Amino acid sequence: MPTLSLKDVRIVLVADRTYESYKKSDIKSNKLEMISDEYFNEVYSTLSLICKEVIHYQSPEELSHNVSKHIDDIVFTIYGGSDSRNRLALVPAICEACELKFVGADVYARIVCQDKFLAKEFAKRHHIRSAAGILVDNLVSMPNIETLKLPLIVKPNFEGSSIGISDSSKVYDFASAYKLVEALFKEFKQPVLVEEFISGKECVICIVGNNHDISMFEAMEIVFEGNENYLLDKVYSAKDKHLPDADSFHRPITHLLSSSEKENIKNLFLSLGKMDFMRMDGRLNNDGFFLIEMTPDCYIGDDCSFVDAIKLRGGNYQELLSTIINTALAHYHTPYSNYTGS
Repeated sequence: MPTLSLKDVRIVLVADRTYESYKKSDIKSNKLEMISDEYFNEVYSTLSLICKEVIHYQSPEELSHNVSKHIDDIVFTIYGGSDSRNRLALVPAICEACELKFVGADVYARIVCQDKFLAKEFAKRHHIRSAAGILVDNLVSMPNIETLKLPLIVKPNFEGSSIGISDSSKVYDFASAYKLVEALFKEFKQPVLVEEFISGKECVICIVGNNHDISMFEAMEIVFEGNENYLLDKVYSAKDKHLPDADSFHRPITHLLSSSEKENIKNLFLSLGKMDFMRMDGRLNNDGFFLIEMTPDCYIGDDCSFVDAIKLRGGNYQELLSTIINTALAHYHTPYSNYTGS
């Protein structure tokens, strides 16, 4: 597909900028998906190099009040929000209702992916495995977790960015699991997902594409400097993601996925309809790939896994954002879906 020119395109960037450094993050907060100063500046400045103009709105509400100004523009959202389970679907919902073009997953795909348990049930239809788990939506059903094999990982069902996940989220007995489920119910007021813990390489699969073409498909292992096995048998916690004790890097491991795993993951991506780009997080061990979550709202800063993936072919951050925007624009000139099933 020919690359579309972006020189005349105006971008509407929706980002709930915190106006603070990520270094001031409270790793126990439910606002970790809001946008740090560093992240905002990386995205804003690079989009400004690519496109004619970038307009920033702080919230979906602010976008909704200015819809009439942007009929010919394209919306790029990194809005994170907090509290509402629907928060990541608000911007695409406004865009669809008001017929604005936008980058990224549509409302349906974002809702599916925001619900960790539902996303894994969806993935099973495409023969993608995940850990055995139980969704606990009330305390009466909590004893069902005793059908699982220890150790377990316990986490909120509707959160991203490892919100609600710490080293203590991995438990070795059911009494500890009960206690943690009750604590998460009280704190987050949402269902809690309890799963068998799977050891292995912590990996992310970076996908860019649409129903016409998948232009990027790379699996990258997350590796911490000085201790390459740090995550093999450990929870990838909020602290590890946001305030780590050591730097991390991404190692390409696409070759470790089987051909059937690659095909199944691509089919899952295509089946969701308008996505443009998405990260699939999982664990990879001798038994293969196990899905942890699907992340259409993934971090897309200049040190993200997608950047390291595009560097493998000689690209850079500016090229990555250009590719993602062109992928989104191509959607508006092609059928909604040509997915035919796995």
